[in-house]
Amino acid sequence: MLSDNLGFGEIGAYGGGALRGAPTPRLDALAAEGMRFTNFNVEVECTPSRSALMTGRMPVRSGTWRASPPGLPGGLSPWEVTLAESLSEAGYATAIFGKWHLGGEPGRFPTDQGFDVWWGFPFSTGVAGWVERVGFDPEVVKPPFLLEGERGGEVREVEPYTTANRPLIDERIAERSAAYVRERAGAEQPFFLFVSWSLVHHPYLPHPEFAGRSGGGAFADMMVDHDHRVGQVLDAVDAAGIADRTLVLYLSDNGPDSANYPVVSNSGPFRGYLGSAFEGSIRTPLIVRWPGRVAAGRASNEIVALVDLFPTLARLAGAEVPGDRAIDGVDQTPLLLGETSGSARESLLIFSGRTLLAVKWRQFKVFLTGDDPAPRDRSWRRLWAPLVYNVEQDPREEVDVAMDNLWVFSPVFRSIFPFLFSVADEGLILPGGEKPEPAEVEIPFQSPEEIERSMAAIKRKAIRQRVRELLPFGGD
Repeated sequence: MLSDNLGFGEIGAYGGGALRGAPTPRLDALAAEGMRFTNFNVEVECTPSRSALMTGRMPVRSGTWRASPPGLPGGLSPWEVTLAESLSEAGYATAIFGKWHLGGEPGRFPTDQGFDVWWGFPFSTGVAGWVERVGFDPEVVKPPFLLEGERGGEVREVEPYTTANRPLIDERIAERSAAYVRERAGAEQPFFLFVSWSLVHHPYLPHPEFAGRSGGGAFADMMVDHDHRVGQVLDAVDAAGIADRTLVLYLSDNGPDSANYPVVSNSGPFRGYLGSAFEGSIRTPLIVRWPGRVAAGRASNEIVALVDLFPTLARLAGAEVPGDRAIDGVDQTPLLLGETSGSARESLLIFSGRTLLAVKWRQFKVFLTGDDPAPRDRSWRRLWAPLVYNVEQDPREEVDVAMDNLWVFSPVFRSIFPFLFSVADEGLILPGGEKPEPAEVEIPFQSPEEIERSMAAIKRKAIRQRVRELLPFGGD
């Protein structure tokens, strides 16, 4: 279950809930029944996060590095292998209800990429008000529609997506999801259900049954609605008698969007909004429930990334991870099952577009661009030198500790080079592209020539080391 634009500090189990004027009893209960991750890292905006979830690859590789504006090429290439395709090959029935945002044209719908059935929308929820905007012309830009389809068939328009039905969308997602659970629970074939909520993305138009219920305004009403809808799906799983053999994950695609600032979701102890590399943008809740396998009431602050979910779920489901391309996710099964207390990763790269904004390594984050966490900021600036924050001691990332920790640059920059070597070998898919082709990424403080020299030096060092290992008495 994937929420939309929900910040780290919104759920009661993460410090929000009643303190925010919107109690979340169902999500809090889910956290108590499962494992709660407090250092779970996603991408800086919606489309990249959904791409990372579906492919286990950094979206900069896949041409899905930004949410493409209407009319521009985009979407997930059919060349990519999705989690749904992998699980389908392993014998799973697959379904998605709700938001896709990885392609709005035939060939790039979810039913083209591993899902048996889909009902939902291929774009952001913000499009619901398009037809009401001054100057909007349906003869020039097609109004948004809700869609549905099955694998191998045509995707059909169901009804226009407007501010009239926007408040009802998650009720419909929950109803379809619960019905799918009931339908599949008695079958021998296992199933993968992707519940992709529209909440709590703007516009803030609460369901009529929840309007005014919280007493905290439209956003709080929507949060109470969201908690209820999550509970409806969980109730279906429990009522079907399959809870002990059903792995449930709840997460968000990114932190708050500042579009309706100051009425936005809450980032808890962090700063930053959608599009930023600050923790408020990239750190979200992750709750995992699997009775009898994942110990209840556990919490982990180990660093985990969204791309890790593909290889982890594939292993647990007995599915294959593609071996013919770079996979950035790592298998976190031992951490999930309590076989270890440590993560299988210690670093991650944070991109926007093809620009590397920052690198997280252990408790440190190194910013390579000047990223202002202010709610209305939409730009970056060049830095004279990288900034270093200890996000464990300084979660708001306010105190630059670079001068006292210059040693951190060594492991941080070393973590970049495996990615650069893989890009040199494989290339990148450009937005709307079909398959990888030669392309470059931008690494601030390093020109392409400097990067090439560094990579050549690393290769020479590796060759020399290999020769030493092969020589009978060592030597140069």
